[in-house]
Order: sequence, then C-alpha cells, then structure tokens
Amino acid sequence: MVKIMEKKKKKKLSIKGLIVIILMLYLTIMAVYFLSKMPPNEIIISGNNLTTDSEIINITKLNNNTPFWRFNTYGFKKKIKSLPLISNVKIKNYIFKVKIEVEEEKVMCYYERENKYILSNNEMVTLDNIKGVPTLINFVPSDILTKFITKLDKIDSSIINLISEIKYDVAVLGDVTIDDERFLLKMNDGNSVYVNIVNLEKLDKYKKVIATLDNDGKGILSLDSNLNTTSFITYEKYAEEKKKEVEENELPEDVGGTSN
Repeated sequence: MVKIMEKKKKKKLSIKGLIVIILMLYLTIMAVYFLSKMPPNEIIISGNNLTTDSEIINITKLNNNTPFWRFNTYGFKKKIKSLPLISNVKIKNYIFKVKIEVEEEKVMCYYERENKYILSNNEMVTLDNIKGVPTLINFVPSDILTKFITKLDKIDSSIINLISEIKYDVAVLGDVTIDDERFLLKMNDGNSVYVNIVNLEKLDKYKKVIATLDNDGKGILSLDSNLNTTSFITYEKYAEEKKKEVEENELPEDVGGTSN
C-alpha cells in the first residue's frame, strides 16, 4: 500500500514538472516572438564624413519601424558598401538599438578632365561638389596617375589640404624627356611645388621647409631632386632668369648686312 502511494506521488510530481517546462518554453517562444517584432528605438551611425546619414538609411531602408526579424546584417552591409565612398562597415545590433560604424575612402582630388573625383583606392566617382580638395587640371596617363594617387594617399591630410591645384608637368630638356613623373602643385599659401612621384613623401616636410626659408616673397619650391637638398626661388627671380635665358638664346641681328 505504501509503495503504491509513493508511485502515485512521483507520477504527480513528474506531470507538474512537465507543465512547468511547457509553460516556460511557451513564455520563451512568446518573448522571442514579440522581441522579433519590436523595431529599434535608436539607430546610431558613426565614421561618415561625406556620406550622409540619410544616404545610409535610404539604401538599407532601415528605420524605427523595421522589425528585428527583418534585420539582415549581411544584406545591410552589402548595401552600405555599395555607396561610392564606403570602404568598410560594421553593424552591431543590440536590443532596441542599432550601431552602424563605417569607414570612408579619402577624396584625393577632383579630376577636371573626367569631371569626377578620384578616391584613395584610385576609383573615379561622381559626387556632389566637395570642398577643400585639390583640382587636377590636365590629363595624366593612367599608370602614372595610379602611382601618384597611391603615394599621395600616404601624405599627411593637413598637407593635402594646402594644395589647391595639381598639374602634370613633365620635365623636358630640349626634345628629351627628363622626368615623366613630375607634377606642379599650387598651394593655398601662394607658393608652388615641383615634385615627382619618387620624392612625393618629401611633401610632408613642406611646412617645415617653408618656415625656414628667408625670403621676401612667394615662389617655387623644388622637391623633385633625389638629393636631400631643397631649392626655392621667388617668382620674381624665376621670371628674371627665364627672361635672361630667352635673351641669351636669341640669334644676334645682322646689322652690318653682307659684303661682296
């Protein structure tokens, strides 16, 4: 008799435990279901300077009405990376909060000939008017342009911001090309810089070099030499030397005429 009661008691306990488990499972499923239908209360976007929040939101169609179950991290990343300037994307999805961290390619210059901007990855893209970037005013062979942009990307941004205009300016002597990788940079401070690709890293020292010069005017700084030295000549003196060079190259006039 005692054994039968013990069996019944154990059976009752097992049924009660099963009911508790089912109830907890049901509550868990319902909680997950309702959470999956809850949209984020906050969308935080960081790392974007030229790409607007609206562009990122519009391309993902992510908003405060997007339910959790529709949240596709891979799909959102792919769409955001399709924007011209975006190079990398990280998305962190918390309960009721989404964090989107992006990295942008740098805009290196505006290529006037193509009416496009060149990015640090050497892609040319069409963008709205971007202020504060130099303008490349003439044609550059594609291989040389790629090398130039790749090296320019390594220059300090504060120096690049000082460049207003870039001109591809091959160095020639007579009919002989001496340097086909030389550029002339016009700076916002009124000076100009001759520099070639192989010596482009010298541009990082521009401010220091200009600060040490003892001159009374603006001029041309030459950084295209493989030597460690730099040279600077004022525009006034440069014009004088060019004038003198032209005069020396002119043929003398035959004032005496010819004799028989």
